[in-house]
Amino acid sequence: MSNASEVRHLLVIADQQSRRIVPLTNNTYSIGRDPNSNILLYDRQVSRHHATLLKIDGNNNDQPCYRIIDGNLQGKRSTNGIAVNGKYCLSHDLAPGDLIRFGNQSQANYHIIADSAELDLLKDPDSQNRVSDTCLPLNDIPGEDHFASLDEIFLEDEDEEDEPSNTMAFSSRGKNKESDPFQNQASLADSNPNPIIEVDFQGQITYLNAAAKIKFPDLMKLQAFHPVLHNLIGSRTPTEGTSFVREVQVEQTFFEQHIHYLKETECLRSYLFEITKYRQRESKLTAGKDRYRFFFEQTTEGILVINPDTKHIIETNQAYCQLLGYSSAEIIGCNLYQLLETERDTFNEELAQITSDHPYIIKESFHRHQNGSLLAVAGQISLTTYQGQDVLCLVVRDIRERKQAEEELQYQLLHDPLTNLPNRELFKQQLGVALAHAERHEHLLAVMFIDIDSFTHINNTLGHSLGDQVLQSFGERLSACIRAGDTVTRWGSDEFVLLLPQIKNTEDTVKLAQRIFETLQRPFIFNEHRLQIKCSIGIAIYPQDGDNAEGLLKNADTALYRTKEQGKNHYQFYSPHLTAEAELLLRLETLLHQGLEKKQFSLEYQPQLQYKTGKIVGMEALLRWETPAFGMIMPQKFLPLAEKTNLILHLSKWVLKTACEQNLSWQKDGLPPIPVTVNLSAREFQQPHLATVVASILDETGLDPQWLELELTELTLRQNLNLARKTLEDLQNLGVRIALDDFGRGFSSLGYLKQFSFRTLKLHQDFIRDLRGTSEELGLISAVLAIGKGFNMRVVAEGVETSEQLKILQDLDCNEIQGYWFSRPLPTKEATELLSKITRNNYIDSANFMSLPMIDG
Repeated sequence: MSNASEVRHLLVIADQQSRRIVPLTNNTYSIGRDPNSNILLYDRQVSRHHATLLKIDGNNNDQPCYRIIDGNLQGKRSTNGIAVNGKYCLSHDLAPGDLIRFGNQSQANYHIIADSAELDLLKDPDSQNRVSDTCLPLNDIPGEDHFASLDEIFLEDEDEEDEPSNTMAFSSRGKNKESDPFQNQASLADSNPNPIIEVDFQGQITYLNAAAKIKFPDLMKLQAFHPVLHNLIGSRTPTEGTSFVREVQVEQTFFEQHIHYLKETECLRSYLFEITKYRQRESKLTAGKDRYRFFFEQTTEGILVINPDTKHIIETNQAYCQLLGYSSAEIIGCNLYQLLETERDTFNEELAQITSDHPYIIKESFHRHQNGSLLAVAGQISLTTYQGQDVLCLVVRDIRERKQAEEELQYQLLHDPLTNLPNRELFKQQLGVALAHAERHEHLLAVMFIDIDSFTHINNTLGHSLGDQVLQSFGERLSACIRAGDTVTRWGSDEFVLLLPQIKNTEDTVKLAQRIFETLQRPFIFNEHRLQIKCSIGIAIYPQDGDNAEGLLKNADTALYRTKEQGKNHYQFYSPHLTAEAELLLRLETLLHQGLEKKQFSLEYQPQLQYKTGKIVGMEALLRWETPAFGMIMPQKFLPLAEKTNLILHLSKWVLKTACEQNLSWQKDGLPPIPVTVNLSAREFQQPHLATVVASILDETGLDPQWLELELTELTLRQNLNLARKTLEDLQNLGVRIALDDFGRGFSSLGYLKQFSFRTLKLHQDFIRDLRGTSEELGLISAVLAIGKGFNMRVVAEGVETSEQLKILQDLDCNEIQGYWFSRPLPTKEATELLSKITRNNYIDSANFMSLPMIDG
């Protein structure tokens, strides 16, 4: 079997230069005017990359064919297009006899070879193959319309005077001058060393030559189940002029089966040529080549083969071309440094160190894209052998997604997810750089701590979702106030920090603070909510308020703390005396934690006296804290600090539970039941589930709710009226008494008394302490007493310390008092003894009340 028999598909090309046959054996062919094209067309009307041939599976899954595509595989189309059988198209699956036009002067016919090589051998065993692995000139072949039969291609120069050939003399297109063609046909077929088989259109064998009988002894028995006849008849509908080729395997032997439709005899004739050794050779050669091309072309990593001396690119794969937007023709022959962005001398030194055992690892480098941008890649360069010469093989992979992911992760690590502002970590980095610059150039720098006033109230009443919107909008307004180069950071919760890396003087920070207050005058509007947001600011200046990051941040925070203490909605500069106070507060906070752990807290009880009856009508529980280091610390010292932390919630819960347990203990000892009063801090009252906490403690201790009185101030009530209304309603539903403390101080409102059902009204001790009996004082106290009586509330005068104060209150008919005149706050044991004593005597004689010696009065 000659090489010609291996050519199964061919193009007959005709252009301005010549006519020639192109055998098709590869999977892909480029067609065009480019010198590097697989099939070169000599025609100025043809594009450089005009068309592409791709080998595909046939429609009937028995014979592969070729598809022609307009342009290249990267989607770039030709200028003039392609026409198949007179119709323009972008792609077309070729069939035998198809005529393809590339321009006015260039065209091609597509054919599938049937048995041309065997015909040549039968005709002239010593002749050379007509078709080889390269393109053959076809100077004398007729035009494309004459190539309808492959027999004509290879028998066109046969002399009519010659003896009949034993090849295709019996073919419908063969030439036979003998008087008995059928005898010649049978003789030639039987003498043919290759199997010849004919079957009718029903699949019945009508003829076998001698070679077929020898090669396939079980053919007659198996009939259509034999491999050479399997699927030959059935769904296939023969048409005149049809010829096709398929490959069949009989046991371990491979055959190339050429099948022809014969109209005259209404049968299919098969010629079978054994190709086992060629198939095995092809398999070995193709396996190595395909394996190489597969890994080289199909890998997603870009590959460059480089001359190590000149640094010119010898070969590249499609992955690299697609990565940088070039064609392989544009890359091959380029110098590596035309594509690589690097410092040449340093890179050459690295390349010189490469050996076959020690490649150069590239963590990150940049290659130039066709559009001029730089593309980040990673990979390695190794020394290897290619086509017999030493080469450098550069393998790279696109790391843009990885770098983008790294950048996104880095951004997330350094920015607040809610506001997208820099977070603490990024702020500290920026502050470190700014401090180094300020020190080097000897200029001022400022750090400003900002806290949203009453943000917890917004969160608790309107919800965290709206609270998040407030934080986002607040951050945007701060960002709009600063200069270019300044930084806004969300420090945490409702705290923000500004970094001013360079200021002329402290007045710059004052101007910025004023801009912030001005922009906050505009209300924040969120759907139906219209909020007026205010803030407090603390300022520290480098270098006088600290020469390092930690000191500046601490001092700015200290200044902010002082601003909030002094009424909020303002700014405060740091001053040294604030540090000493802040350090003391910090130490106290630490001691508070220790006090809870070591049970250093206790309760004292101050009785409330109904002096007309001489009975104790209530006990107020007061928190005390005694430390080993400082002794007794007064509540007014540590409670404001505790309210700034969650410690106040733990302390308040402990006070409430202890007071309830003690009251129940008194009742179990047979003492008459009286309410015990517990003060609620502002922070505790703002808990959204305060009533649930109180109910849980009452249930745990077993105290009847009517013997618990919760006391809050007017200031606490004003801070959150909406929450207060709901909380007080829930508490009253439990049966707990509510007392309003400090009434008459500040902006007291009668509306509070109307909205909320208080059981007790307490006259603030400021009214009593300086009581001298003036008409104004007497009128004010009389009014409060009248209001209490009108609303059916107890009125308790706090801070009664002298007989004169008591006499005035008696004259005004104020019936209940609390203060040092009667008793100081008593530890549990002494309070129990006092209750027992009064219970035994039934009451304190009111006639002799003024002459009784009061307890530690």
